[in-house]
This record gives sequence, structure tokens and C-alpha cells, in this order.
Amino acid sequence: MPTKMRFEKALLVLVVLTALAVLGQKWVLQETFVIDPTEGLDNRLYNDRLSGGTSQSEMISGAADSYVWRCDLHATGYAYPHCGFEVRLTGSYTQGINFSNYRTVKIWLDYEGPNDSVRIFLRNYNSRYSVASDDTTTKYNQLEFSPAKDQAYYEFSFGDFFVANWWLREKNIPPQLSHPEFNNIVSFEVQTGSGHLPGEHRFVLRRVELVGQRFDTADWYLGIIVVWVVIVLLFLAYRVLELTGEVRERKKREQELMDVNLFLDSRSRELEAKTKTDALTGAFNREGIEESIKNGLWEWRHSAKPLSIVMMDIDHFKKINDQYGHAVGDDILAGISALVKEHIRATDLFARWGGEEFVLVCRNTRIHYAQHIAEKLRAMLAEHKFDGELQVTASFGVATLTGGRSVEQLFKAADDALYQAKKKGRNRVLKEGDD
Repeated sequence: MPTKMRFEKALLVLVVLTALAVLGQKWVLQETFVIDPTEGLDNRLYNDRLSGGTSQSEMISGAADSYVWRCDLHATGYAYPHCGFEVRLTGSYTQGINFSNYRTVKIWLDYEGPNDSVRIFLRNYNSRYSVASDDTTTKYNQLEFSPAKDQAYYEFSFGDFFVANWWLREKNIPPQLSHPEFNNIVSFEVQTGSGHLPGEHRFVLRRVELVGQRFDTADWYLGIIVVWVVIVLLFLAYRVLELTGEVRERKKREQELMDVNLFLDSRSRELEAKTKTDALTGAFNREGIEESIKNGLWEWRHSAKPLSIVMMDIDHFKKINDQYGHAVGDDILAGISALVKEHIRATDLFARWGGEEFVLVCRNTRIHYAQHIAEKLRAMLAEHKFDGELQVTASFGVATLTGGRSVEQLFKAADDALYQAKKKGRNRVLKEGDD
């Protein structure tokens, strides 16, 4: 079958699949979290007695498919009488559910009482302001509305929520942390309205639906684009193999560049930053090392100049974050980057590969000298004290470009050596092939 005909058929299939992916993205991506009595989630009823009030509240036995409770708010003993009902979404007050990609909340709720509004809360735990032993330190993402009789359900956007002002004042929350957060929701609450009117308040909560997406729509479309790019690049690569002579030599250079782009794009398509410098550490990011790798490839293929890379991973970095906090961890990453950049050659390029992992591109450098550079950096880091007291170590993997090896294979060889260095006890340098 002619190449053109095969390509046209493959293109038609891809167009059909793309149309299905675009039209069906709502059904594919949509995700719903349901709260109802049949789910058996932990719950509790509370009132203002812990604050000195005298209000009373009690659960009322009723249908198995509803939460039913009543409150008698008293105006004595506490200026803001209230009661509420809380459903814990998980078995923990610190480990909740990420609703960052959710868009709407639907509530099936009946209310009778003197207030003209009720409040709902989505409470978020964040170690920057929350304390595990004090559930009042979870952020009160609040929404208040006026219920209407005979209305089947209420639907609100996550954008309608705001952080309760009384909580911000009571917990002395700084402005940069005062915005709503939904990345670690631990509980859902229904509470009497801000009018705090005394009397009997009756509630029937039948169901709550949190509706969102498994991941962002933009990432879905980005994935479609990436598939198209990969298919087009594969077709171009196939066409390059059919060229001869001078055209083949010219296209060979293009294929090398596409090889680099394919590898870097596949590893970094989740990133949205377009700059070449990592904002936290000041080191280059993955896009920043692209030009250095291209030049190193060209020098190796046309001038036989060696190209080596060093992969570096900070040992036990998670423990540092857990013990000292992410702010200290970020300072250490920035300090390591500054320290390394002071002690490498002008021709070397240092980049952050992701998390606590870094890569050093050494052009015109044989593997044994690259290993010597890595050992020098390892010893320097092990002796250095960050913030006057903290010491960290790192593990290193070294590899060089040989034979018909691709860029992806070069990075994998360095990554495998790094894995062996960590497996053998960390704080050491191993090159590819070392036992």
C-alpha cells in the first residue's frame, strides 16, 4: 500500500478519535463525590456550649437516606449562638480530599427556623496554618444562602466560597493565606445562619454532590495536541529515512533535533512555565538545557567531542521537608544550586530536573572526568552547613554518550547509575557500568 494512502487512512482515524475526545471530554473527565447517609461517613452534631453558650441540639431518627437534626438556639451565655452538623470525608482531620479541579456543589437540604439563611463550610487542612490536635484551625471555606421552600436542591460554584472573616481574625491568618483552598478538604458542614436568631431550627440533609474533573480541561486538550505532535513527528522521521544524499544529511540534523525535542517534551509537558530558569533555585530548567544538549550532540557526532551528564538527587529530602517544613526545604534547594554553580566550569550547565533532582551537562568531557567533578561536588555538599546547622548529602549517577545511543538512553543510563548509588547507601558517585 502506498505510503501516502496509509498516511491518509491513519490521519482519518486520528481525526475521528480527536473529534470523539473533544465532544466526549465532559463525560470522560467529570468526577462526582457524593455525601449521603448510605455512605456511612463519620459525622457529628455540635453547638455553642464549648464557647459558653446554652444552645441544645439533637439528631432526630428518620428516614435512612437523610440526616435529620434540630437545634434550640438560646441567646444567653454566648453572643453568637449556633449549632451545626459535620460530615468527615475521610478518617483523618489532616489527610483529606483534593477538590482543586472541582467546579460545583449541589445540596439537597430542607430548613425550617427563624433564620433567613444557612451556612455551609468546606474545611481545608494545611500544615501552614492548621494544627492536627485542634480541628478549629482547619480553614473555613464558607458559603451562605437563603433556602426556599419546595426547592429540590441548590447548586453553587466553588468560586462562590470565601474564607470566614471571624476565622481569619481569630487565627490571625496573614493575607497571603486568606484565600479559599480546596486541595485538602477534610469535612463538610451545615450550620445555622449568621443571624444567630434564637428558637428552634430543623434541618434535613438528604444528599451533597461535589462535581468536578479528574484533571484540568486544558491538560486534556494539551494531551490531544501532544498526540498529534508525536504522530506528525513519527511520520516526518519515517520520511527522513527515505531521503538520500545531501537531503538525507540535512534531514539527519533535523531528526537529531526532533529526537531531543521529543524526549524533553515528553518529560516536561506538565510544566507551564516557559522560561529557561527555575524560579526557586535560579538553575536552568529542562527547557534551559535543551540548547546545551543540542550543541553537545552536534559536537559529538561531527567532532567526536565527548558528552557526559551527571544526575544528582538530594538524599532523604522528604525527611527534611517533614521535619523542618517546606520553606526550609526550598531554601536548601536554592542554597545547593548556588553552591554548585560556584564550583563548576563555565562550559558546564546545571539545571533542576524536578523536585530534589538536578542534572549537570558536561560538554567535551569524558566520563572519568565527569565522575571526578561529581565526586568533588559530593564532598563539598557533605561538608557544607546550610542555615548554619543543617547538613545534607547527595547521590550521583554519571553517564556518557556512546555509539548509537539516543539522548533518552543517555539520561536513562545516568538515572540507572543514580539509582544504584542510592541503593548502595547514598552519598556516593557511581558511573554507568559500576557494580
